[in-house]
Amino acid sequence: MKRLIFAVAVVLVAIAAAPLVTGLVMERTLSQVGPFPGTRGTLSLEVTDYQRGYLESHAESALLLRLPEREPLRLTLTHRIDHWPGLDGRYATVHTRWEPADSASRATLAELFGDGADLTLSTALYPTGGSRTTGRVPAIEREGMEFTGADLVLETSTDGGFDYRFETDRFALDDQAVGVDPGTRLTTQGLRLAASGQVADDGFVWDGQGRLSLDRLQVVEADRRSSAEDLSLAFESAREGDLFRFAVDYQAGAATVDDESLTDARLRVAIERLDAEAVRTVIQRLEEIREHAPQTSRAAQRADIEGAVGRVMQEALPALLSRGPRISIDPLKATTPEGDAEMAVSVELPADVIKGEPNPMMWMALVSAMAVEGRLTMPLALLEKQVAAQGDPGRAGDIKAQLAPLVEQGWVTVEDGVVKTTLDFRQGNLELNGTPANQLLNMALGATTGQ
Repeated sequence: MKRLIFAVAVVLVAIAAAPLVTGLVMERTLSQVGPFPGTRGTLSLEVTDYQRGYLESHAESALLLRLPEREPLRLTLTHRIDHWPGLDGRYATVHTRWEPADSASRATLAELFGDGADLTLSTALYPTGGSRTTGRVPAIEREGMEFTGADLVLETSTDGGFDYRFETDRFALDDQAVGVDPGTRLTTQGLRLAASGQVADDGFVWDGQGRLSLDRLQVVEADRRSSAEDLSLAFESAREGDLFRFAVDYQAGAATVDDESLTDARLRVAIERLDAEAVRTVIQRLEEIREHAPQTSRAAQRADIEGAVGRVMQEALPALLSRGPRISIDPLKATTPEGDAEMAVSVELPADVIKGEPNPMMWMALVSAMAVEGRLTMPLALLEKQVAAQGDPGRAGDIKAQLAPLVEQGWVTVEDGVVKTTLDFRQGNLELNGTPANQLLNMALGATTGQ
């Protein structure tokens, strides 16, 4: 019986002490908060005050947003920390609220979101070191602007993993809003953003992926209309040893610009085998340039930054290309009223060709050693249309005649109103459509030299 009483007493003491321990753990956790995962210091949190309690604690912090060419934006946040555990395994819940200190900001906030708008984020903290933050951006309905609100989720883990999600149903802006040009209207429906990745020990997100998608986008300007459905932009990156790669993938189920339309459009651009340490150096240098940019006029500051960025890229080019990167566009395709069009091209650069200061001989060696592959399929009617759009309608009807010499050489095929060819260039030799075409290459090089 005494053992049972002792065991019960131990459990009761543990339960009673749990909130106190949670308060101590939270104080240490908040003191270690810094940059948000994957933002490279652009967004960070600094805790300015912490008042530990038994069942709940209170804290204040400053959220800092650092953008190029702008003064840091500082927002004061208040936090209420509940120390009680939850059924999902959490040991504490942090409720974060933004309440502007100055009356002008409070008035602006009330005008935008209405009186009593709840700008609160709830963060569940778990014993594993992970967290899950949820919140909702309030809806906006004012003259010239409609926003249905947005849900956001941020999950983190102790190994540096993170997962962002943002979703909203509708956003609309027209010329009744302040600062919008007459006749302009923007509407988005079904916007979703998801991004995840891993923050490495050096603070870089080498491995990550994300996707921005829209069910519908419509842009109306005074002299132009455009729209897209099932629009998406995806990206991915990864580091394998000393090599870094990334890719960007654009897709549209349907798109219309003025009277031109297309469906099933896609563009994927990928770069592989970049030297990872060179990429790191470039990113760090660019961050330093933006951080120490002279405080001059906006235009002068932008010009200074662009010049400095150009110099950094020129200096870093030999290191970036030292591993023999591969650059590809595969595919670039769309279905047009004239038919299906598709092309792809890849360029593989040799390793360690660019050394020291770039010079003409170095560039010639680079071109001679690179490998290029490509393919093209395009309706003849679409090619004629593109030529006519360039302001020379007279040439459009002669496209087939202009292609005749290339067809005769076997460099291009025209069948059933479709132009097709392939490209292969390696070791200084060119093949088009599987047929040697060094003659055409020499003519092109001669014309370039003559200029």
